[in-house]
Amino acid sequence: MFFLKISGLFSIHMRPLKVVIVFIGVWFIVGLIDKISKSGVSKTFDRMCDVETYLKKRISKYDPNDILCAFDIDLTMLQPEHPAFYVPNVKKYIKIYRSIVKEHPNLDLTLPFLYSFLIPQRLVDEGIYDILKSLEGTKKIAFTATFTGHYLDFQRLEVLRYEQLKAKKLSFEDNFENEDFVLDECVPYRSNFPCFYKGVLCSNSEQGPTTKGGALCAFLRKVGWVPKCIVLVDDRAKNLSDVSAALKQNFPEIDFVGIEYLGGHKYCPQRISQEEFKLFWEECFKKASQL
Repeated sequence: MFFLKISGLFSIHMRPLKVVIVFIGVWFIVGLIDKISKSGVSKTFDRMCDVETYLKKRISKYDPNDILCAFDIDLTMLQPEHPAFYVPNVKKYIKIYRSIVKEHPNLDLTLPFLYSFLIPQRLVDEGIYDILKSLEGTKKIAFTATFTGHYLDFQRLEVLRYEQLKAKKLSFEDNFENEDFVLDECVPYRSNFPCFYKGVLCSNSEQGPTTKGGALCAFLRKVGWVPKCIVLVDDRAKNLSDVSAALKQNFPEIDFVGIEYLGGHKYCPQRISQEEFKLFWEECFKKASQL
């Protein structure tokens, strides 16, 4: 009887302990999932000036000639000036956007975003000029998942992206001897290959067979150069993780620095109504389904 009482008291006192153990377990799993999703992300910043400060210290041990710095274009350097594309508005009406997506199950979801190129572009953060100046001596490229080839009324989308950057005085030219080539070792998608044009590397769609990591590795092989350090500034952690994994597999000797830049995700000077948002994206998806 005595032992039964002791056992009962012990079980009562163990209940809070079990709760604590369960809580710690859940916390650990959530942390592990977050760590996996953020693999390849060295730091996260909202301002380019903070990116500049961090990189000055992080890559100071390397000779500038041994460094490749890549900058994503959309939501990192440029973004369309239209409320339907502002991230806070998209988040607000995300259920509407997802319902439109469901109506086009076989559509490459990056195709509707081609219509953002018809809209005037704005500079996300003027600090990009200072950071590019501070990286003098390093090789620098713009790096985007943009489709390549002919779409809409554009002769070549890679040329358009180059011209959009040039209009904002962002130049990535003259870093490599050959400045216009296709990465034909990659798998073609919609009859086009990933390519490089005057400092702009395009992986040819986020939903195509070539990821950013695959495109970057193919690019390094094409130019015949293996830098000691590669920096990528991108607004999507997924891209940073992909590039990190691809480099570890193909060029494990390269030190990768992945910067998640979310400055473009904060900008929203103009709201849009639910109906206007819905009509805008329905039209984009409708047109994209005919491409």
